[in-house]
Amino acid sequence: MSKVFKDRTAAMNPARILLTPHPMGRPLSAPHDVEKQRDILMHGLRLLDSATEGGTIVEYDKPYRSGPFCN
Repeated sequence: MSKVFKDRTAAMNPARILLTPHPMGRPLSAPHDVEKQRDILMHGLRLLDSATEGGTIVEYDKPYRSGPFCN
């Protein structure tokens, strides 16, 4: 989820959420940026295991990178 929606997301009280600093429509980073996309997915999967209470919000701290990226 994009940090743009942080306040709205927190109001919904999700069980856990990973916020990214990426623009709307690109929550997993730029197209073809496989390394970054994998890193974000791994952060999200670790959050499933590490969140100890409902409403856990974690911010992904690495900045958005624009392309071009090779497949």
